[in-house]
Amino acid sequence: MNRHYQARRRFLKRSLACAIAGSGAGAMSGKLSLVGSALADSSNFAGTNDYKALVCVFLYGGSDSFNLFVPSDSARYAEYSSARGSLALDQSQLLPASDGIVSFNGNLPGIRQLYEDGNAAIVANAGNLIQPVTRSSLLNGSASIPADLFAHNHQQEQWQKGLASQPTSVVGAGWGGRMADLLRDANAGSTLPPSFTVAGSNYFQSGNQTSPISINAKSGAKLLDYLDANSYSSNAGRDAAMSQILALQNDHILKQFAGESFGRARDSSRLLASVMNQHGPSSLDFNTENSNLGEQLQMVARLIAGREIMGQKRQIYFVGMGGWDTHDAQSPRLEQLTADLDKGLSSFQQELAALGVADAVTTFTASDFGRTLTVNGDGSDHGWGGHYLVMGGAVNGRKLVGDWPSYAIGGNDDTGDKGRVIPSMSVNQYGAALASWMGLSNSDIAGIFPDLSNFDDSWINYGLFT
Repeated sequence: MNRHYQARRRFLKRSLACAIAGSGAGAMSGKLSLVGSALADSSNFAGTNDYKALVCVFLYGGSDSFNLFVPSDSARYAEYSSARGSLALDQSQLLPASDGIVSFNGNLPGIRQLYEDGNAAIVANAGNLIQPVTRSSLLNGSASIPADLFAHNHQQEQWQKGLASQPTSVVGAGWGGRMADLLRDANAGSTLPPSFTVAGSNYFQSGNQTSPISINAKSGAKLLDYLDANSYSSNAGRDAAMSQILALQNDHILKQFAGESFGRARDSSRLLASVMNQHGPSSLDFNTENSNLGEQLQMVARLIAGREIMGQKRQIYFVGMGGWDTHDAQSPRLEQLTADLDKGLSSFQQELAALGVADAVTTFTASDFGRTLTVNGDGSDHGWGGHYLVMGGAVNGRKLVGDWPSYAIGGNDDTGDKGRVIPSMSVNQYGAALASWMGLSNSDIAGIFPDLSNFDDSWINYGLFT
């Protein structure tokens, strides 16, 4: 084997690796499997002029949101305090909102201020549901409930796919990806997909026709150095040679996929590197030295700032924050987690306002599940329903969407096991309200969320957005 042949093999091997990596997180789910038919596109995004972006902040591990957002009225607080025992936050530790409905964890002053300013709402007691469930239907065995209800991996997958009624599988599109499939026409002419992840692969963004671009939260998008003529003058010849290779016709489907994926990776890296060069890090304090969440949100803000360079009117972002599986030492762990969450989200909203897109970007939290009301040692166990945050200038803020559950152990909303709370709102309903704000039609929303037909259309009337 001569030296030139070996060099060519190394070159092609590196190119194929970049093609697969650059095809986007979840490409094997969204591209190669070709599972699921294309959704009927009755939403018309051709010629869209306004800009909108949806940012999912997924709290991995199952966040104890019962200690993030607490009822203010004395009767409900007393019920909460009794159920939570040693985990209960004393009222002196809380930051009550002026509405007398919601009190915030003492480490969430920035989020409380967003709520007070009308730029945030709390979605109460949401979770994975196939159909409405009551305590009686659950106890008598007539309720249809999601499989593997308290398992991290399966509940993360069901949450992000919005398919609680279907068996979990590594194959299939997420509800963010199914939305992205329908939003492509809004970005006509853009070479990039509508979806970007700064937290690696996820189930949420893999579509049937689209896959997300994965961006490193710390370094951003970089050019492929060995093809960049600005790095080495000899690379110009390599780039020209690769262009000729990519232009060759090939009937082999895997070779076509690899070539197309590499071409997208190369072109995307050039475009995104241009965005990074023109839009540097924010001057606001995202606590990036100590917080990966801050790094991710700052990078999302830079990408949003470059939306015109990308030629995009609709975008979907994914951010991930780990550490929420608080079986033990919950109180000190939540202190750090809530401080990071507050700093990251409040700085992010400030940066969006500085960019002039505060009304055009909606950020929402999600998690595997809520946690138990009862104490598990010095923490809490895997639960079901939980509370979530939606923020942005378009949000009909200073509002509790839905209602607090009963916090009573053995009460109407207790599964009968460790104080696990039965959700009153499904992930499908939560996601449908967000999809509607993005401009998707009701018929397309029904296609994105197959289980939505099992619930009433109250999601339309939540008034989550102004």
